[in-house]
Amino acid sequence: MAEAAYVAIADEYARRIREGELAAGARLPSQAELIGRYGVSRSVIRRAIEVLGSRGLVRTVPRRGTFVIGGVSVDEPGGLSIDDEVDDVRAEAHPIRRAQLAANLITHYQLRIAELSGIRQTAIEDAHDHGMSLSDIGVRLGLADGRMSHVRRTGR
Repeated sequence: MAEAAYVAIADEYARRIREGELAAGARLPSQAELIGRYGVSRSVIRRAIEVLGSRGLVRTVPRRGTFVIGGVSVDEPGGLSIDDEVDDVRAEAHPIRRAQLAANLITHYQLRIAELSGIRQTAIEDAHDHGMSLSDIGVRLGLADGRMSHVRRTGR
């Protein structure tokens, strides 16, 4: 029996990540690009990305894309406090290596910030759906009126 297309696609990207061809922080092609490349449906691509996510290799950030979060890179941030991570980068003697480590750390935390922003937005929308006014939510979160007007534009 032939292997499902989504499994084959996921396995190909998993191999590319493990072999270092796609490093931590790298953005995968868009779903539209993958559909064109493999000649499959959007649901097949989504399942392949879900498989990669379940393997801990990628993370999808809404409206930004899917990014590699694991693989063979020993420079992937994690496990240390941010101060320790920054100190480790600062202590690297070789300037190019120091720049690479800094770039990896920046990418890692940008992805985390985007993820946290989405979580915060969803929580605000949930509170609003449960009857809280946006003004009350803003006051409780200590957000200025200008920030709450942004929430109104992006909210449901």
